[in-house]
This record gives sequence, structure tokens and C-alpha cells, in this order.
Amino acid sequence: MSVITINGQIGSGGQEVGLELASKLGYNYFDRLIFTQVAQKINATVQALAGKETTPEKFIDRITLFIQKMLERSALSGIGGEPYFGTGIEALLSSDYYSEKTNSPITQSHQLEDQTYIQVISEVIQELSHQGNVVIVGRGSNQILASHPSALHVGIFAPLEIRVDLIMKREHLPSVEATAFIQQHESSRINYYKKFFNQHPYETSFYDIMLNMRNLSITEAADIIHHILIQKKNVENN
Repeated sequence: MSVITINGQIGSGGQEVGLELASKLGYNYFDRLIFTQVAQKINATVQALAGKETTPEKFIDRITLFIQKMLERSALSGIGGEPYFGTGIEALLSSDYYSEKTNSPITQSHQLEDQTYIQVISEVIQELSHQGNVVIVGRGSNQILASHPSALHVGIFAPLEIRVDLIMKREHLPSVEATAFIQQHESSRINYYKKFFNQHPYETSFYDIMLNMRNLSITEAADIIHHILIQKKNVENN
């Protein structure tokens, strides 16, 4: 039962290679669909989860989450006002940053605690890996499954001009906006890895193989990974 993780640079073709490879192998494919399973477990929207990867955390968000916890603690203990803040603190928070604790799903990324987010997304990715025969793209899957005995960790990279071209086609953006899109998401990805794994996403030791898409088609890249997977299985079986 094999597990393949694919991570790498924004716009380098990781999603496309992953889909091609999964189709070739008859494996299940997961990328942002992972968020749907996580969302069900923690009662959050997919947009809130995705924001953890793409939205830089603001200082006001951290302060607001802290205050929200204090208010919830007061409500649970039956205290009229939070001893740290006194009564009426709710009035200091705008509706954009605070709502009373209800059964409504979490809709903003800053409302979701980092520890809860990474714990549940790790659980979901681990569960998928236990099923076997899966291709998992992104979400720091190579870090979460770093100790998985049969996982093959693939890195997909490409020169900027190739990445811009792919994003222009995928996101229907002009060149300038596609470049800005890449820069924003690259920065968010670096912050994501630093926050949750204390690592840089492109550290070479995290990958078993790294492919430069400069002179490779999607099909050729999938074929290379397929060939290496076969060789890996042969070695493990001998």
C-alpha cells in the first residue's frame, strides 16, 4: 500500500502531476478536498481552513482570539464579567472579530486555533495514509508523514516564467496579477511551514525526489514518479 506526497512551488504543476499520477496508478487523489474532512471534524468552513494557508495572521486577530477565550471562560463559569477586562468588553470588539460562542461553524481563519487546526489536519492526512494507495498534494503532507515507512515524498519545482504561465491559465489572470498571486502564496506557504513545522518548505532533505518542470511535461513527470515508485517497491520486496 503506497503513499505519495507532492509538494513544491506554487504554479509548478504539482496538482496536475498528482492528478495524472493518481489516474495512472488507480490511486485516490487528495488536495484541498482534505479540508472537507477537516471541516466536518471541527465545525468550520472550508474557507476558514484554507485561510490558515493563505492569510497572514494579524496581531489584532491574536488579541481577539485571546479575548474571546476569556469571554467564553467567563460565560462557562457564570461570571458576570471577565476579571481581566471587567463588564462590557464585548462592546470593544466589532462584529468582524467577535461573535458569541454558538453552534455555528467557524467562518474566519483567525477564529480557529492553530493547535486545533494542525492537529486535526494531521489526523486526517494520517488516516488517508493508513488507507494506502493515495496521492496527497500539499498541506505540508511531507512533514506530517515524514516518518511513514512507505511514503514517497516528491517535490515539484519550476522556473518563474513557467509558473506564471500555468497560473495565468489556471486562475484566468493576466501576467502581472499571476506574478503577484505567486508571490503572495509563496510567502504564505513559507509562513505556514515556519508556524506549524518550524521548517522551510523547500528544504531538500524533505523530499525523496525533486523534479524541475522546465523541460518536463505533466505526463513525463508522472511517468518518472511512477517508475521510481516501482523501483522502490522492488527494493522493499527483496
